[in-house]
Amino acid sequence: MFGRAGKGAGAAREADFSFVGPEVTVTGDVATSGRIHLDGKVTGDVRCGGLTQGESGEVRGNIVAGEARLAGLVDGTVEAGILALEHSARVTGDVLYETLSIASGAQVEGRFKRRKGAGDGSAPAKATTTAAARPRAAELFAAQEAAE
Repeated sequence: MFGRAGKGAGAAREADFSFVGPEVTVTGDVATSGRIHLDGKVTGDVRCGGLTQGESGEVRGNIVAGEARLAGLVDGTVEAGILALEHSARVTGDVLYETLSIASGAQVEGRFKRRKGAGDGSAPAKATTTAAARPRAAELFAAQEAAE
């Protein structure tokens, strides 16, 4: 999408990496099997293999990623296999994860739910599309509330 295509040995590595700079605003969904570094704003859902969000990054939509390191604002559901919330992260929405780390100072207004995956000996959780993530997240949290 916003990646840099190059020639030579590094071209394959660069082809699966996209950078959204702080001056960029994307309106609409973003989807890639590669990695994204996000310092700009996305109004829409983000689905990717890996997401690194800088402190200036904003996502106003849901995130589904294999791995995510969040340091900015997220207004929506976050689903990631490996999730790290940095000290400056602000999440307003529910969080589904397999492995989670939270730095002191991170803020979350929502519920946490650990999904089963490779870390507990079961089959790895499949990445879901963002459209499928919303009902799945709602279903998981409704079941949790019923159990309480």
